[in-house]
Amino acid sequence: MGDRPDDAALRKLYGSWIKRTALMLKARMPWADLDELLQLGAIGMLEALQRFDTTRGVDFQAFCSRRIRGAMIDGLRRDGARQRGEAPFDGDSIDSAAVISGDSPEDPFTQLARSDNKRMLTEALRCLPALDYRVLALHFYDEMNNREIAAILEISEGYASRIRKRALETLALHLAELMNGATAPCP
Repeated sequence: MGDRPDDAALRKLYGSWIKRTALMLKARMPWADLDELLQLGAIGMLEALQRFDTTRGVDFQAFCSRRIRGAMIDGLRRDGARQRGEAPFDGDSIDSAAVISGDSPEDPFTQLARSDNKRMLTEALRCLPALDYRVLALHFYDEMNNREIAAILEISEGYASRIRKRALETLALHLAELMNGATAPCP
């Protein structure tokens, strides 16, 4: 644990991993440019090589893989506003995906897609406690699972799951109130 492989092993091991990660992100974000993702992944690997510290007891592969994916996502965020504006938004396919996945049609994000009112979502998000907001941001914006969120916040996976569920329920209630004309600030 903690040992860094030689350069030839890195190219062999991470060359295909960078490509696979780029393809997975491209599938989730069709507006992203595959060549750009590959370049960002290579930059992430170089940064990981420079920043890796064997004294921390972290496996190099785990450190590097997170840095590669993170570099791709960070790069997309920098260019995101321009490129996301080019992505087609199809509300019907989002509703169909919610039905197939078993999500309730009253899911707060489905409501937002139907109402297309970001102001309401912003107001509803302001009503959330800081921890609930942070869990939602890590899950939806940073695409982290409960285990990753729990590690960052130093809580259990189960607690991270309960916080996310509670936050979504609270968000749904606030959105419903706002959609029904409520103008009162958070309770």
